[in-house]
Amino acid sequence: MSVVKKKVKELVVKEIKYISNFFPYNIKKIFNQNLIYSQNILTFLNSDYPADSVFSTDFLYRLTNLLAGIELIAAGVNLHSFNAKDFIVLTGDRKFRQKNEKSYTLDLLFGDIFYSRAVVYFMEYGDFLIFNGVLDSLKQAHKSKLLFHQQLVEVINKNVKYENQIEKLIDENLDLIIGINSLLKTSFIVGWALFADSQKVKFPASLINKFIMIKACNDLKDFFNQLPEEVSSLKKIKNISSQKNFIKGELNDIISNLKPDWLKANFKVLGRSYL
Repeated sequence: MSVVKKKVKELVVKEIKYISNFFPYNIKKIFNQNLIYSQNILTFLNSDYPADSVFSTDFLYRLTNLLAGIELIAAGVNLHSFNAKDFIVLTGDRKFRQKNEKSYTLDLLFGDIFYSRAVVYFMEYGDFLIFNGVLDSLKQAHKSKLLFHQQLVEVINKNVKYENQIEKLIDENLDLIIGINSLLKTSFIVGWALFADSQKVKFPASLINKFIMIKACNDLKDFFNQLPEEVSSLKKIKNISSQKNFIKGELNDIISNLKPDWLKANFKVLGRSYL
């Protein structure tokens, strides 16, 4: 599958560079070079059998378009994501709002452009059930983000010692935090549906949730680190790192007990991209 992944990367980078001509974007900000979503899908592919000998040229072409489409959707999600800019726009501080509203609006606009470009690739793949699943995951992600965001804003605007309240809020809203990463879960489901023998390989739901929580912890840590000095105390929230370390231990335990062996090996490789 190395040829497919190389082609996917070329397609996505080409799209990002083209769109960046209209407004300068740091590619690292919106595109994971490890192709995390593609890796999630391909993790369920038995690496003991060369893809070129198992799948037709037509399927590999369609698969390349599917993976490119999901990576472009993910780039759009990153621009619409849970980040410091839209948080600052939603808070009551006028100075912060005026400073960040322009870039926040552009992020939303270009996120929509990435969504529209992704549709072209999904059309080439031709499976509208997968496309509908991706759309449902986007709706869930945006709804979860707005709900969790609003709760954060309400806590901050109460002008109390909010550090402990934020930690409590995170602990009480894990479902919303997982929901923000709905596209990630969908990519795992797509991979399992495409490649796994459901009689031999059950969908590892608990393991997938651990991967989602690892990414959520990384996202939250990045978010708090991006906040301005005026709310610098939020940078010191400790339970995110401790939760990640705890989840990391659970994830490694589950992977070590996976069967068959090729699936265990694939998830070990995937784990290195998350940890």
